[in-house]
Amino acid sequence: MRRYSSDGRALATYQEISAFLAEVERRAFKQAMFAVRDEHSAVDIVQDAMLKLTEKYSDKPAAELPMLFQRIVQNTIHDHF
Repeated sequence: MRRYSSDGRALATYQEISAFLAEVERRAFKQAMFAVRDEHSAVDIVQDAMLKLTEKYSDKPAAELPMLFQRIVQNTIHDHF
């Protein structure tokens, strides 16, 4: 069942969030790996970013997920240092 925001925008479904995360996982890992140069830390960063997206932003439209996730990954990398 599709959920809608108060302004009528369709919110992301569980399936859309899962598909999005599966699609961007490798790219996010490469970005984190480039920044921290440590495989274990890069995996932790990507997992933390994915968790933050699903916990805090699952009530957003699917179209907003790429922008939000990119910012979360960047901030999580920054927090690593």
